[in-house]
This record gives sequence, structure tokens and C-alpha cells, in this order.
Amino acid sequence: MDCRQLAVALGLEPVPAKVEGVRSKAKRLAARRWLAEESPGMFSVVGGRGGGS
Repeated sequence: MDCRQLAVALGLEPVPAKVEGVRSKAKRLAARRWLAEESPGMFSVVGGRGGGS
């Protein structure tokens, strides 16, 4: 998903300010390996992450 799609899926308006905030958070999650950045601006969930505490 791109950041505009992520913002809409999270219930945010797809305006530049909200999309940029989502992009920033997605980049941080990609750095922590919770998300994978397939290409610039395109993110997906990393496979194999199990739930739990």
C-alpha cells in the first residue's frame, strides 16, 4: 500500500499533512522491521511476525 491508501485505511483524510504523518510513521516501522518498504513509498506487512506478548 502507498501512504495515501494507508491514511484512508486508518480513517484519516487523504490530505498532504495526514499522508506525510503516516509516511513518517511507516518509515519508522520499516526501520524497526514491522513493515517492509518494497519500493519507495510502498509498504507491506512483514510475513512471519506472530502475535503475542
